[in-house]
Amino acid sequence: MLLIAPVTAITVDSERRVIADAGIVVAGTRIEAVGKAADLAARYPLAHRLDGRGMVAIPGLVDTHAHADQSLLRGTTDDLHWVPFLRDWIDPWLRRRTLDDLLAAYRLSMLEMVRAGTTCFLSPNVDPTDDLEALTGAICEAGIRAVLARWVEPVAAGRSSLPAAVDDARAWQGAAGGLVQVWFGLMVPRVKGDEYAPAFYRAAAEAARALGTGMTYHFGSEIEDADYYESTFGMRSIEWASAHGVLGPNVALINACWLSQREISILASTGTSVVFSPTATMKMATGVTPVAALLAAGVNVSLGTDGAANNNSHDMIREMKAGCLVQNVTNRRAGTLTAEQVLELATIGGARAIGRADELGSLEVGKRADVVLVDLDRPHTSPMADPVSNLVYAANGSDVHTVLIDGQVVVRDGIAVRVDEEAILAEARVATARVVGHITPAHRPRWPIT
Repeated sequence: MLLIAPVTAITVDSERRVIADAGIVVAGTRIEAVGKAADLAARYPLAHRLDGRGMVAIPGLVDTHAHADQSLLRGTTDDLHWVPFLRDWIDPWLRRRTLDDLLAAYRLSMLEMVRAGTTCFLSPNVDPTDDLEALTGAICEAGIRAVLARWVEPVAAGRSSLPAAVDDARAWQGAAGGLVQVWFGLMVPRVKGDEYAPAFYRAAAEAARALGTGMTYHFGSEIEDADYYESTFGMRSIEWASAHGVLGPNVALINACWLSQREISILASTGTSVVFSPTATMKMATGVTPVAALLAAGVNVSLGTDGAANNNSHDMIREMKAGCLVQNVTNRRAGTLTAEQVLELATIGGARAIGRADELGSLEVGKRADVVLVDLDRPHTSPMADPVSNLVYAANGSDVHTVLIDGQVVVRDGIAVRVDEEAILAEARVATARVVGHITPAHRPRWPIT
């Protein structure tokens, strides 16, 4: 039994309580109690104490768009349009990387995530050639939750990667002691020349439903996407997705920047979630997800960082601030997306998007003990007149002090305790030297390093 106290608990529960001088009791993998620290200390006198003085406690952050395999490319793909970014950098990386490269990238990404308070991430394009046994082993070592979206696509001669993906989902769902979920990362056409296979999309959707799992895909991220669907199929992108059966409560659409009001209504009526990735879409100048309109229509929206290749960060706390700011400026109204709303996107919204709202996303009795302590007793986060405001607008991932996942401490005093941080960084440096300039083009800084 563990008592975390005293903290300011931002529960994100159904009443959205923020409790000062709070305590959180953890029993095994679950939250046993949330309330005033003095009351819980009296009720659980034998509990081990974890001092949270000066900190806020929040639910573990859920990153629903995290290309955990791309961290070795950080800083090499800046200032690129999405087509050359995918064609010249990502596609060669996917085709030619080794297992050592893949594991080095995942380990680096997961280290960054847990240290910044992310307790669960959705990796949207897990390649069919990736070694799932090795990946789940690395995830287990890190102690983080992962949704691995196994890439599925139609291929030549009427064959499909779907049967193998179904086998993988059956084999690896619930692996790493329940930390791993397996979804489908669906290929849909996005530009002229992409394969179009109507029967395949419906088959993938039916397989996901039969397995009780989910699907995710990038959709409407760029204006070219929207133009492609109208010119090729005579309908808007969400209308196309609805007609082909690939929407629903087990689907997370990534970005969805270019939506009409009718498309938003379709998303709401089908229970489809949308993933908002503000930094990457701003950086690549592709568009802005209409979060305010989606929330007003009742669409579940979650938050994602995208990847270290085109965001350069997996810091969900920084992502929350970016999300508020871009919504305000594009709508020309301060408060279009508030600090409270964006925290919901990063926690309970993410839990809903991956079908885990009954277990994750808030600090409530009976839920999984995924708890993050953020030290706000620092110059740049003081004074704390409003803990939610300070968390979203003043803090960053380096302010995370302690992280629990399933009741286990994975970060203490800002350091990951289940893995060898120095070894992960060294492995990443070696792997990057193998990759950049060999698998991908060489990167040459504009200001030469002498």
